[in-house]
Amino acid sequence: MDIFEVVKRRRSVRKFAPRKIEREKILQILETARIAPSSSNRQAWHFVVIDDKSIVEQIPKQVAMGDKFIVKWLRDAPMIIAGCYTKAMTHYIAQLFDHENHLVDISIAMTHICLAATALGIGSCFIGWFHHKKLKKLLGIPNRYNIAVLLALGYPADESTEQGIGGIASGPRKKLEEIVSYNRFGKEF
Repeated sequence: MDIFEVVKRRRSVRKFAPRKIEREKILQILETARIAPSSSNRQAWHFVVIDDKSIVEQIPKQVAMGDKFIVKWLRDAPMIIAGCYTKAMTHYIAQLFDHENHLVDISIAMTHICLAATALGIGSCFIGWFHHKKLKKLLGIPNRYNIAVLLALGYPADESTEQGIGGIASGPRKKLEEIVSYNRFGKEF
Protein backbone atom coordinates (compact mmCIF):
# COMPACT_ATOMS: atom_id res chain seq x y z
CA MET A 1 0.00 0.00 0.00
CA ASP A 2 1.22 3.50 -0.67
CA ILE A 3 0.99 6.09 2.12
CA PHE A 4 -2.29 7.55 0.87
CA GLU A 5 -3.93 4.13 0.87
CA VAL A 6 -2.61 3.43 4.39
CA VAL A 7 -4.02 6.71 5.71
CA LYS A 8 -7.35 6.05 4.01
CA ARG A 9 -7.68 2.53 5.48
CA ARG A 10 -6.61 3.26 9.07
CA ARG A 11 -9.46 2.82 11.56
CA SER A 12 -9.85 2.47 15.33
CA VAL A 13 -9.94 -1.30 15.71
CA ARG A 14 -11.49 -2.51 18.97
CA LYS A 15 -12.04 -6.16 18.12
CA PHE A 16 -8.88 -8.23 17.78
CA ALA A 17 -8.07 -11.77 16.71
CA PRO A 18 -6.18 -13.74 19.37
CA ARG A 19 -3.16 -13.97 17.04
CA LYS A 20 0.14 -12.56 18.35
CA ILE A 21 2.01 -9.99 16.31
CA GLU A 22 5.24 -11.41 14.91
CA ARG A 23 8.43 -10.03 16.48
CA GLU A 24 9.89 -8.92 13.13
CA LYS A 25 6.73 -6.88 12.46
CA ILE A 26 6.88 -5.32 15.93
CA LEU A 27 10.49 -4.29 15.29
CA GLN A 28 9.57 -2.95 11.86
CA ILE A 29 6.76 -0.89 13.38
CA LEU A 30 8.96 0.43 16.21
CA GLU A 31 11.65 1.42 13.72
CA THR A 32 9.22 3.92 12.21
CA ALA A 33 8.91 5.60 15.63
CA ARG A 34 12.67 5.60 16.10
CA ILE A 35 13.20 7.56 12.88
CA ALA A 36 10.31 9.99 13.47
CA PRO A 37 11.19 13.68 13.54
CA SER A 38 11.40 15.47 16.89
CA SER A 39 12.08 18.94 18.19
CA SER A 40 15.83 19.64 17.71
CA ASN A 41 16.17 15.88 17.11
CA ARG A 42 16.02 15.28 20.89
CA GLN A 43 14.04 12.03 20.57
CA ALA A 44 12.87 12.55 24.15
CA TRP A 45 10.58 9.54 24.11
CA HIS A 46 10.38 5.94 25.23
CA PHE A 47 7.99 3.24 24.07
CA VAL A 48 6.84 0.53 26.46
CA VAL A 49 5.68 -2.53 24.52
CA ILE A 50 3.23 -4.58 26.60
CA ASP A 51 2.40 -8.04 25.31
CA ASP A 52 2.37 -9.98 28.59
CA LYS A 53 -1.29 -11.01 28.84
CA SER A 54 -1.31 -10.66 32.64
CA ILE A 55 -0.27 -6.99 32.33
CA VAL A 56 -2.51 -6.27 29.31
CA GLU A 57 -5.51 -7.54 31.29
CA GLN A 58 -4.77 -5.07 34.12
CA ILE A 59 -4.66 -2.02 31.85
CA PRO A 60 -8.45 -1.64 31.29
CA LYS A 61 -8.81 -0.93 35.02
CA GLN A 62 -6.44 2.02 34.54
CA VAL A 63 -8.25 3.23 31.40
CA ALA A 64 -11.44 4.49 32.95
CA MET A 65 -13.59 7.46 33.72
CA GLY A 66 -15.51 5.88 36.55
CA ASP A 67 -16.86 2.31 36.58
CA LYS A 68 -19.17 2.90 33.59
CA PHE A 69 -16.44 3.65 31.09
CA ILE A 70 -13.88 0.93 31.70
CA VAL A 71 -12.52 -0.04 28.29
CA LYS A 72 -13.18 -3.80 28.53
CA TRP A 73 -12.31 -4.59 24.89
CA LEU A 74 -8.74 -3.51 25.60
CA ARG A 75 -7.99 -6.68 27.59
CA ASP A 76 -8.27 -8.64 24.31
CA ALA A 77 -5.57 -6.58 22.56
CA PRO A 78 -2.52 -8.74 21.83
CA MET A 79 -0.26 -5.75 22.44
CA ILE A 80 -0.35 -2.23 23.83
CA ILE A 81 2.33 0.41 23.38
CA ALA A 82 2.62 3.20 25.93
CA GLY A 83 4.07 6.29 24.27
CA CYS A 84 6.08 8.11 26.93
CA TYR A 85 7.92 11.41 26.84
CA THR A 86 10.33 13.41 28.92
CA LYS A 87 11.14 17.06 28.41
CA ALA A 88 14.40 18.15 26.82
CA MET A 89 15.74 21.72 27.10
CA THR A 90 14.15 22.64 23.76
CA HIS A 91 10.76 21.63 25.14
CA TYR A 92 11.15 23.98 28.11
CA ILE A 93 12.15 26.79 25.74
CA ALA A 94 9.10 26.10 23.56
CA GLN A 95 6.87 26.39 26.63
CA LEU A 96 8.04 30.00 27.02
CA PHE A 97 6.08 30.57 23.80
CA ASP A 98 3.08 28.51 25.01
CA HIS A 99 3.96 25.61 22.77
CA GLU A 100 3.98 21.96 23.88
CA ASN A 101 6.65 20.53 21.53
CA HIS A 102 7.07 17.40 23.65
CA LEU A 103 3.46 16.42 22.91
CA VAL A 104 3.93 17.11 19.21
CA ASP A 105 7.04 14.90 19.17
CA ILE A 106 5.43 11.87 20.82
CA SER A 107 2.30 12.33 18.69
CA ILE A 108 4.32 12.17 15.48
CA ALA A 109 6.14 9.02 16.63
CA MET A 110 2.94 7.28 17.74
CA THR A 111 1.26 8.17 14.45
CA HIS A 112 4.18 6.57 12.62
CA ILE A 113 3.55 3.40 14.67
CA CYS A 114 -0.17 3.48 13.89
CA LEU A 115 0.33 3.93 10.14
CA ALA A 116 3.10 1.32 9.92
CA ALA A 117 0.82 -1.16 11.70
CA THR A 118 -1.97 -0.44 9.22
CA ALA A 119 0.41 -1.00 6.29
CA LEU A 120 1.20 -4.45 7.75
CA GLY A 121 -2.49 -5.37 8.22
CA ILE A 122 -2.41 -4.75 11.98
CA GLY A 123 -5.21 -2.78 13.61
CA SER A 124 -4.76 -0.09 16.22
CA CYS A 125 -6.70 2.18 18.53
CA PHE A 126 -5.42 5.26 20.37
CA ILE A 127 -6.39 5.61 24.03
CA GLY A 128 -5.99 8.96 25.73
CA TRP A 129 -8.04 8.55 28.90
CA PHE A 130 -6.22 6.75 31.68
CA HIS A 131 -5.14 7.07 35.30
CA HIS A 132 -1.63 8.33 34.71
CA LYS A 133 -0.09 7.65 38.15
CA LYS A 134 -1.58 4.15 38.47
CA LEU A 135 -0.52 3.19 34.95
CA LYS A 136 3.03 4.53 35.47
CA LYS A 137 3.29 2.38 38.61
CA LEU A 138 1.92 -0.72 36.85
CA LEU A 139 4.41 -0.33 33.99
CA GLY A 140 7.38 0.71 36.16
CA ILE A 141 7.84 4.00 34.31
CA PRO A 142 10.45 6.30 35.94
CA ASN A 143 9.35 9.68 37.35
CA ARG A 144 11.12 11.68 34.62
CA TYR A 145 8.74 10.18 32.00
CA ASN A 146 5.04 10.76 31.45
CA ILE A 147 2.65 8.68 29.38
CA ALA A 148 1.13 10.67 26.53
CA VAL A 149 -0.97 7.96 24.93
CA LEU A 150 -1.63 4.23 24.73
CA LEU A 151 -1.99 2.42 21.43
CA ALA A 152 -3.70 -0.98 21.31
CA LEU A 153 -2.41 -3.18 18.47
CA GLY A 154 -3.46 -6.49 17.01
CA TYR A 155 -4.72 -8.26 13.95
CA PRO A 156 -8.38 -7.31 13.42
CA ALA A 157 -10.93 -10.00 14.27
CA ASP A 158 -12.80 -9.13 11.08
CA GLU A 159 -11.34 -9.24 7.59
CA SER A 160 -9.94 -6.00 6.19
CA THR A 161 -11.53 -4.54 3.08
CA GLU A 162 -10.95 -1.59 0.78
CA GLN A 163 -13.20 0.38 3.13
CA GLY A 164 -10.81 -0.04 6.02
CA ILE A 165 -8.71 -2.25 8.21
CA GLY A 166 -10.90 -4.75 10.04
CA GLY A 167 -13.65 -4.07 7.49
CA ILE A 168 -14.54 -0.88 9.37
CA ALA A 169 -16.10 1.83 7.23
CA SER A 170 -15.03 5.43 7.66
CA GLY A 171 -17.08 7.63 9.93
CA PRO A 172 -18.38 10.94 8.62
CA ARG A 173 -15.69 13.50 7.85
CA LYS A 174 -16.02 17.24 7.44
CA LYS A 175 -15.52 18.72 3.99
CA LEU A 176 -12.07 20.09 3.27
CA GLU A 177 -13.38 23.64 2.97
CA GLU A 178 -14.75 23.36 6.54
CA ILE A 179 -11.31 22.69 8.02
CA VAL A 180 -8.86 24.55 5.75
CA SER A 181 -8.24 28.27 5.38
CA TYR A 182 -5.86 30.02 3.01
CA ASN A 183 -3.32 32.49 4.47
CA ARG A 184 -5.64 33.61 7.28
CA PHE A 185 -8.23 31.81 9.36
CA GLY A 186 -11.61 31.92 7.69
CA LYS A 187 -10.28 32.79 4.22
CA GLU A 188 -11.45 30.39 1.52
CA PHE A 189 -8.82 28.06 0.10
